[in-house]
Amino acid sequence: MKKTHIAIIGGGLTGLTAAIRAAKQGYNVDLYEAAPRLGGRTQSFFHQPTQTWIDNGPHLLIGAYERIIQLLKEANALQNTMWQDTLALPLWDERRGHFALKTSPNLPFPLALMRAVQQMPEHGLQIIPSILRLALSIKKEQKGSVLTWMQSANIKEALQRDMIEVLCLGAMNEPMDTADAASFANVLQQAFANHKTARLGWFTAPLSKALIEPLEKHCQQLGVHIHTSSRVQKLLSNEQNCILTTRAGSKTYDKVILATPPSIRNKLLNIEQNITTHAITNVHLWFDEKITLSSPFIGGIDTYGQWFFDISHQFHENNEKSHHLSHLCAVISADTSNKTHAEKVSTILQELQKITGCTHLKAIHQRIITVQAATHLVRPPQTPSVLPKHIIDACEQPISGELPATIESAIMRGEHAILQLLST
Repeated sequence: MKKTHIAIIGGGLTGLTAAIRAAKQGYNVDLYEAAPRLGGRTQSFFHQPTQTWIDNGPHLLIGAYERIIQLLKEANALQNTMWQDTLALPLWDERRGHFALKTSPNLPFPLALMRAVQQMPEHGLQIIPSILRLALSIKKEQKGSVLTWMQSANIKEALQRDMIEVLCLGAMNEPMDTADAASFANVLQQAFANHKTARLGWFTAPLSKALIEPLEKHCQQLGVHIHTSSRVQKLLSNEQNCILTTRAGSKTYDKVILATPPSIRNKLLNIEQNITTHAITNVHLWFDEKITLSSPFIGGIDTYGQWFFDISHQFHENNEKSHHLSHLCAVISADTSNKTHAEKVSTILQELQKITGCTHLKAIHQRIITVQAATHLVRPPQTPSVLPKHIIDACEQPISGELPATIESAIMRGEHAILQLLST
């Protein structure tokens, strides 16, 4: 028997997760998405010149992301991911060239991590006290910024530069001097708990194919009614129910889950607040020759592009139109520069020339995508303690100690919303 009739506003990962979990509990679910396709920020788009689907930006997975792994299993889509056997974080800087933080599977993980850091260039045995202090301080309650934490724990600058700063920008989309220490400690605890969690993975196809389409199909199999190109214009709550209005008209629901950006929630509910976000810029480049990175991805140190991805390698592209093209993408976290598009492409090309050793690199296609509100930063709580009756908030607005914007945290918000639904 169907239970309560609910609406979920927002067809990104949080909304899709909430829809799947609610449908499995027997709820009658309507899912509303303003865009023509589902996916939210995990969108792909068709690149006409190369006749391929590509993501706005590439995503890395970590072994601690147990919720996304479980959801992909349920949707029969786990085969769309590739995972390392053991942690290997490839790095590059102009002075030292290529090196890596690579752990041995034959040692207990704490020792494996210590040895991996110690073996990186310019570290050696003198770095071990810093690693031990970092390990001990992770277990303590942290306040302030990541940089304040590192300084108070007396972590050597070499370790901050080669490991902490790279991971902080990747996980928090924010530099160490402003990123929340408690949330970053949570990230490190999950990522470096053991050999199983301390590994990296990636999708082997664009997100629309590897992730969103399987979840959409799973929703449909569970009886979820999906409404795309359906922007919610008005949301009213009374003592008995909620009234949701789109261009198609108004419908009444027992409960409504908001899985939108906070700005959309605030507009629908007339909430005034400041929302702090950071942009991420993705520079996609295509070359008409075989250009590969030494790894599927590389973290840059003291580079404009923080992460460099070999998309052709990750996707195993063999499209008739694109099989002779090499597709690389550079990710610029917390992008606040005033560079023009041409300057961004030129800077990334110069860095790729040094990273690949191909000094003649020239892109035949390029596409820059800047997602302005890519990350809602970890900040003190601002949302109202009590929302209107029958409305459940699943929007991304992390507070200190919570995980920042990741695929995993999006799924956790959707699942938490259903726990709230079940408790009412």
